[in-house]
Amino acid sequence: MKSLAAAHVLLLLAAGVCQAADPTAPVREVIDVAAGNWVADGATSEDVFGEPRLARLFSADFANTYREASRHPAYDPPEGGTTGSPFDYDPIAGGQDGCPFENIRIEDDGDGQVTALFNNRKCFGDGPEYQEDTVLIFHVEEEGGRPVIDDIYPVVNGNSGASIKDELKTIAADR
Repeated sequence: MKSLAAAHVLLLLAAGVCQAADPTAPVREVIDVAAGNWVADGATSEDVFGEPRLARLFSADFANTYREASRHPAYDPPEGGTTGSPFDYDPIAGGQDGCPFENIRIEDDGDGQVTALFNNRKCFGDGPEYQEDTVLIFHVEEEGGRPVIDDIYPVVNGNSGASIKDELKTIAADR
């Protein structure tokens, strides 16, 4: 009876560890927040890269890179502010204009790669270019015992595009 109870406890602990290390969790939260910013009615306008999420969902290196780049905001910061978004577009939605996210899929590709796919161009028209998915490849690593996003790569014309973290480094260095 004791061995059965011990086996049950080990099974529960193993399930908790597997669940806690889900590499899709931080990606899903980022995509859910970004999608909420693009809903047709009642958009949330939450900052995907706001400090609480930056510290919790992103690697220390990505977070520090973002913080440094935010000292060079794309637009004037609010009165009295010294930082702001370094982006002049939404890097998750892939532009300044977009539609509500549809058909969101998050796929664990293994080896720390998680792919997010969604359509956020359908409201622009019926042409084939508006039916294509936006695809982002997230590099996820474990840090402090939890999965965190270390970089994001938009897929452009079927190929992995430029690193968002490298873009942040360029912004920090150039401005």
